[in-house]
Amino acid sequence: MAKRIIFIILGVLIVAGAGGCLYYFKFYQKPSSNLVNPLSSPTQTEAKLTIWQDPAGFKFSYPEDIKIDDHPEDEENYAHLELTSVSHPGSILVWMKDTDYKTIEDWAKNQGNDVQIFDSELGGKPAKKVAYFNPQKLTTATIDVDVLVLVELVSDDEWWAKTYNQILSSFEFIPLQGEITPSQTSASSGQENGGGVIDEGEETVE
Repeated sequence: MAKRIIFIILGVLIVAGAGGCLYYFKFYQKPSSNLVNPLSSPTQTEAKLTIWQDPAGFKFSYPEDIKIDDHPEDEENYAHLELTSVSHPGSILVWMKDTDYKTIEDWAKNQGNDVQIFDSELGGKPAKKVAYFNPQKLTTATIDVDVLVLVELVSDDEWWAKTYNQILSSFEFIPLQGEITPSQTSASSGQENGGGVIDEGEETVE
């Protein structure tokens, strides 16, 4: 009888010990290095870019999930683009319009007093970046021949700010058919003055 009780007690201890080990390994085992830290911020992937090439003579790259309205009803301006996103409030506007200003400095002087103006560049041309406070917007402007080019940011969203910088850094002017580029003008001037070196064996691809 005593031996039977001892065997029962030993059995209970063995079962309890096995259960305790299982509980320990299930809840107190060392966490895997593959687990996601809930305090860490998610990694942001770079947005896939696409290129907009405008018949007015410029191009730039932008995130492909952006919608562009080129306002075909606008017959006054050479270009009138409105970039919007379903996921982010705000917009970017791109304009090309006639101007009487001869230099971008003249244009900048007439933007009022409640602004901040910085030297900048757009498409390889000297530009001015203007921060307006009422209403709030950021505009980068340059003059291409006799056309005023404006790229306007109407948002304080960080995503739009990155997109704006992407457009500015990738912005390029495209010579229109029959348009004389500065490099062509310099080459022609060099021929007339005898100062240019022409290698007839080199082919220029436009």
